[in-house]
Amino acid sequence: MEKEQSLSKKLKIIKFMTVLIIIIVGAAFILKIGVHATSSSSFCANCHSMKPQVLTWEASSHSQVECVQCHVQPGLENLAKQKAGGIKQLYHTITDNYIAPIRMPSYIPNESCTACHNMSNRDVSTSGDIVIDHDIHETKEVACVTCHDGVAHGKVSEKRVTYKSDYQRWNETLAKRFMKDEKSVRPVMSKCMDCHELRGAPLTCETCHTTGMLPETHEEDDFLKGKHGNLASQDLMYCESCHSYMSKNPIKEFREQTNYMKYINSDTIEKLFTVQQYAKTNTYCITCHSVRPNSHNDRLFLMNHGRLADETKDTCFTCHENQAFSETPVTNISCSSCHPSNHKSEWKRRHPVPIPDNQKFEKTCLNCHVETTCTKCHTVSKREGE
Repeated sequence: MEKEQSLSKKLKIIKFMTVLIIIIVGAAFILKIGVHATSSSSFCANCHSMKPQVLTWEASSHSQVECVQCHVQPGLENLAKQKAGGIKQLYHTITDNYIAPIRMPSYIPNESCTACHNMSNRDVSTSGDIVIDHDIHETKEVACVTCHDGVAHGKVSEKRVTYKSDYQRWNETLAKRFMKDEKSVRPVMSKCMDCHELRGAPLTCETCHTTGMLPETHEEDDFLKGKHGNLASQDLMYCESCHSYMSKNPIKEFREQTNYMKYINSDTIEKLFTVQQYAKTNTYCITCHSVRPNSHNDRLFLMNHGRLADETKDTCFTCHENQAFSETPVTNISCSSCHPSNHKSEWKRRHPVPIPDNQKFEKTCLNCHVETTCTKCHTVSKREGE
């Protein structure tokens, strides 16, 4: 009897262990399948909120790299964290309670990049004449994605084109066009310069460029004898792309405008900011422009400068102003330095028509006053449509 009970007990234990093993193996098998399925790029593509990211990835040079190879760090612990976070993301997606645009909670670590890009045994493929010393950047703890953050998705989230209202507009054609834009995919020089300036790294052209990047027009004999001013008037933004980094003081008018400001302000920077104003604002210009012209050394210059100014007014205004509104890096001598205003201190009070204290010269003044007299000192702002 006791033997039968003992045998029965052993059979129960064996049955229990068998069932437990089957459950464990089955759970492990299901878990493996689930992890594998949810780790595929096709699974990520099922979420409509990821449509812009998926389409840009498919159009990128990393289209053959699975999402998890970059976005999940190696190790079981990191995998568990990612799956736990995925449950949270699934909840927000089902309840339509997620935040757009979608952003990465943390930077992609260098280890994810170097798993494929071993910098010790491969030649770095740079474009043009650019020289990039990756060893120095790694020593200074500059992350790969600091420069290469647009390589897989073209920085779509930063460009604010992934809101819910944008999902229907995204297709393969748009994604391919987006990823062909080098400013979206490749590192931009402004980021390099900002980082170098912040870290005290060299800012000279030769630091990163083998040729020095000197345009052919700059090597022509007449370039410094006035031609550079004419070229600047044709494309001032092209000049600013390099010379902005040579000025001690940044020119805020040339900082990239926000989208809403671009919409509100239809005028281009060139229309709002003249070449003469640029030359008086960029401190790099002082090297040449602070040198007194030969014409100014003539002993009869003070007697004849009025006639010369009438003939070459734009040339004079490259350094001078009618009135000294503010200090410039070139010269503080203006027309009003020697030719003060004829208006007396109480002219506004005696003016027959009431005018505010901050009244500026404008075309309405010419209804009564003589234009040739007033415009010797004053200028009328040229507004579109006038």
